[in-house]
Amino acid sequence: MKDKEKERSKLSEALLVIKSFGSFLLRHHPECEIFKGHAIKFRKHEFCIGCFIGYPTSFITIIILGVFKLNESIPSNYLLIFGILFMSTFFLSFTGATKIKFIKISQKIFIGFGSALIFWGILSLSFPFSTNLIIDLLVFSVILTFFNVYHAYGLYKTCKKCEYHFKWGQCSGFETIRNNLKKYDLPNLIVDIEFRSKSKKENKEAKIK
Repeated sequence: MKDKEKERSKLSEALLVIKSFGSFLLRHHPECEIFKGHAIKFRKHEFCIGCFIGYPTSFITIIILGVFKLNESIPSNYLLIFGILFMSTFFLSFTGATKIKFIKISQKIFIGFGSALIFWGILSLSFPFSTNLIIDLLVFSVILTFFNVYHAYGLYKTCKKCEYHFKWGQCSGFETIRNNLKKYDLPNLIVDIEFRSKSKKENKEAKIK
């Protein structure tokens, strides 16, 4: 009986940790002025524009094209060409134009729409279906890896320039999470992450010396 109570307690604690990080799980960016343009507010919550606009657009377009069999009436080369054109709006990110929220949202819609066209364009190629599916998986694995690395680097570069410089235990962008952890009487995981980062850096410097 005691083991069950302990197990229940661990599960409860794990759920409280998830709840504490809730805002970050939706935003995917720290809650600070610098990253304000990366989130869109809906009622009480803020959502990452890239994930909550781009991915749904892609999935919905894939379903619509498949259900109405529009992919069969449009040649695969057209699907691929227009898909690449829509997805190329990604390069607006390098111009600074996406600092305007309307342009950023539009860009994510175009990228999502373009990825759906590419998905069906590849599946509609004259190769066997299994071959097309493998090509699709490989292409989208590369695309998703590139996007995630690019966004992770963007987050790293921005935080590196910040006055807190990865001191997440003090950073205002993680204040809500720290307050939630304190409220639920949980370990301050943000400070722990910061401490581990410091330890690794100090160990590396010690080895060099």
